[in-house]
Amino acid sequence: MHETIIHIPEGVCTVEGTVERTFSTYGTKTYYVLVPVFDRNTKIYVPTDGDAKKLRTLLSKEEVTELIDSLPDCKSCWIENEKERQASFTQILSRFDREEMISLIRTLRDKRMEKTRIGKKFHSADEKVFREAERILFSEFGYVLGIQPGEVPDYIDERLGRTKA
Repeated sequence: MHETIIHIPEGVCTVEGTVERTFSTYGTKTYYVLVPVFDRNTKIYVPTDGDAKKLRTLLSKEEVTELIDSLPDCKSCWIENEKERQASFTQILSRFDREEMISLIRTLRDKRMEKTRIGKKFHSADEKVFREAERILFSEFGYVLGIQPGEVPDYIDERLGRTKA
């Protein structure tokens, strides 16, 4: 059986094995062959001697539900200055600290709802970060919970007793 891990930024992947490959500038190296579980037609080659921070073990179901249950208590990570905010959000995405990611998703979801409520447009850069954070984290949550990533927001709302607006 193949190991399933999370690869940043691709999401949940199955390690299909290793292979020796020659890529132009790097010469011949050994690579992990990863296949995203929600995109079986893609193969990702990650050097076995590469950045280990990009490969992580999956959370357990208990850890996922603990993170979801912590959502109401997440502190906002919003920064008014757009340039500083984008730099901060980019750092959060690159670190892939799941607690920071869930806080980022909560912050951006709340800010988007606030902007919609007052008839203003949500900034496209914030929307892009929001979608990327959800894509990465919700692929893991979906896999661990046995649901599709797109079903995770409804699962969260149901678990936290929220009703749809």
